Amino acid sequence: MNETETLKGLIEMAIERHQTSARQLAFKAQEAGFKIVYTTINQIRNGIYKSKPSEVTLKAIAYLAGVEESVAFAAAGQPVPGPPLADELPPGADNLSPKSRKAVVEMVRVLVDLETINNDTQTIRETGREQARGKFEQAKQERRAVRASWTADDPDGSKQKTLDLIRKASEAREEADPENFSVVELHGDEARNIPVPPREQLAAHPKVKTKREQLDEETAERGDYPGGE
Repeated sequence: MNETETLKGLIEMAIERHQTSARQLAFKAQEAGFKIVYTTINQIRNGIYKSKPSEVTLKAIAYLAGVEESVAFAAAGQPVPGPPLADELPPGADNLSPKSRKAVVEMVRVLVDLETINNDTQTIRETGREQARGKFEQAKQERRAVRASWTADDPDGSKQKTLDLIRKASEAREEADPENFSVVELHGDEARNIPVPPREQLAAHPKVKTKREQLDEETAERGDYPGGE
C-alpha cells in the first residue's frame, strides 16, 4: 500500500521528511499556523485514533507531509472541501435580517447533513464490496486447495477430467446466461458424461442425511416396517 493512502502513512512521511519526532511535528505545524496537537499525531501514527479527523487536522497533516490537501482528505475517506461558501454569497447577503440569516443557516445545515449521510452510505457500500471481494478470493483459494487435494492421487487422470468437464459446463452456462448464472446443474447426456468416482471416494457431510436415510428414519418412527406389527 502506498504511504499516501493512509493518514498513518502520511504521518510517517512527515517524520521522515522533517527528521524529527511526532511531538516536534506538532510544534512545526503550530508555528506555520495550523491547529494540531501531539496526541492527535501520535494516535494516528499508532493506529489508535478513533475520532473523525477535522478539516484543520487534515490540512495540517498535508502540510507536514508535503502533499496536496486533497491527498490527506482522500486518505481519511473524506471529500475535499470547496472554497469558503461565504465568498460565493451574492452582494447584500450580509444585510439580511436575523430571521433570514437563520433560515439560510438552517438550509445549509440540512444540506450538509444530507451530503454527510450520502457520503457515509457510499463508504459503507465500498467497504462491503471490498469485504465481498476478499471473501470471494478466500473461497477461490479454498476451492483450489480442495481440488488439489482431490486430484493428488489421480494416476489415470480421471479426476482431473471430471473437474475439467464441470468447469467447461459451468463456463458455457455462464456465457449463455450471465445475469442468472449461479449454480451449475447437469442433466441428461451432460450429466452422463461425468464419470462418477468410486463409492469409497465419496464423503457425505456428517450432519447431512441422504434421502434414503431420511426415509428409513421416518419409517422407523412410524413403526411401519414391512412385515412388522
